[in-house]
Amino acid sequence: MIEVSGVRSINRGFALPAVAFLIVIVALIIAALERINSNQTATSSMGLQSSRAYYATYSGVEWAAYQVINNNACPATGSIGSGIQGFTISLESCTQSPYKEGSSTDNVFIYEIRVLATYGGQGQLGVSPDFASRELTVSMMIEN
Repeated sequence: MIEVSGVRSINRGFALPAVAFLIVIVALIIAALERINSNQTATSSMGLQSSRAYYATYSGVEWAAYQVINNNACPATGSIGSGIQGFTISLESCTQSPYKEGSSTDNVFIYEIRVLATYGGQGQLGVSPDFASRELTVSMMIEN
């Protein structure tokens, strides 16, 4: 208690509301920054899963193209494999159609290959939070 010439000071506890207000504001800023950080981490994780799904699909396309080139026929549709870090890769379709241009006697075929890669899937509460899926369609022209 401060006394000035016998008069008591009436400013006791003046800083307490200001400090409480600052603590609340700082806590709100920290909570907002944590939410932004959490969203950024989730977005980054989904971007990585999306990229991995693309390359898993691309590897499936390469496998199917190899089969077409070596066997001169479409491989059977269905699961190609699930050995690429949890991804399930499947050959959705492969079609072969002859191609003739003018009076050419060449045996030319056009192959259309469609591959799907998925990660995650249905869980107990619906779709997995890290679910990723990509599909690629490739056309190849091969002369026999």
